[in-house]
Amino acid sequence: MSTQIDRIAELAKEDPKRQFFSIAHLITAEALYAAFRGLRKKASAGVDGVTYHMYEKDAARSIQQLYERLREGKYRAQPLRRIYIPKENGKERPISIPSLEDKIVQKATGEVLNAIYEQDFLECSYGFRPGRGPHQALDEVGRVICTKPTSWILELDITAYFDTIVRGQLMEMIEKRISDGSVLQLIRKWIQVGVIDEGRLLVSETGTGQGQTISPLLANIYLHYVLDEWFEHEVKPRLKGAAHEIRFADDAVLCFQYREDAEKVMEVLPKRFAKYGLTLHPEKTRLVDFGRYAEEHAKWQGKKPATFDFLGFSVLQVSTDKEFNHELINRVNKLRDR
Repeated sequence: MSTQIDRIAELAKEDPKRQFFSIAHLITAEALYAAFRGLRKKASAGVDGVTYHMYEKDAARSIQQLYERLREGKYRAQPLRRIYIPKENGKERPISIPSLEDKIVQKATGEVLNAIYEQDFLECSYGFRPGRGPHQALDEVGRVICTKPTSWILELDITAYFDTIVRGQLMEMIEKRISDGSVLQLIRKWIQVGVIDEGRLLVSETGTGQGQTISPLLANIYLHYVLDEWFEHEVKPRLKGAAHEIRFADDAVLCFQYREDAEKVMEVLPKRFAKYGLTLHPEKTRLVDFGRYAEEHAKWQGKKPATFDFLGFSVLQVSTDKEFNHELINRVNKLRDR
């Protein structure tokens, strides 16, 4: 199985335009069992009420039956269970929890899809990818600020990102790489399934259901095309100076050498996002004077040096005679120690 996945990755890397029309056969009973073993044992149960430990008691037989349903086209995705978790601002974030067997199939399918999309995703993307995490993203922010000609930061905040992804456009993006009808059908089932909220079945026309095992990958695919490729191949070549993107899922910052470039991108970005059903938060999306001369500019204006937020951390300015942003480095180290 590992050899076949590696071969899929090789083919994807060799030809960025290759479409994969036969990959469903890689979702074997063995792959499903490995996916089950990779689930979090203490994760919340879905609408079926089945926990990891309950399923584990007869996992071999249950997974074989699950595999047979998949092979015979009898597999049905169950509605998601909606829960709410508190946010730092006092509001609540809705999370949609799939049933345990849906988690298993999504994880096994994600392993195959990741082999393909890891060849496509750009270096600027750090969220929910193998071998990458938040501390690498923060490291990259520090590296760009400290070693690249950076004077302006565009901080992005997408309103209700996971809930506003346009499903039709998402599927069109996926179909650029995947033409296996069985896999496409699975993805459609997962993103179209309803949500049980306080006993009511709610069905929406947008979104991927934040909380589903497959959602982070789908969300990365969407922003790969909406933001990453567009910024790298269409925007940067037209700019006057250097520019860099660092993104972790839907949390991103764009770094610019010149204010003129930053303002130009800030003007076109809402239009670009609106084309794909996304909205930038008008108050949290902002341009920040941040770099070698920012502290001096702030002093002239009688203000404190500006800050920007990334991954829950506020990145602060330091004196221009220092080579590194020690505050950022300290915060990265604290994150690593968690």
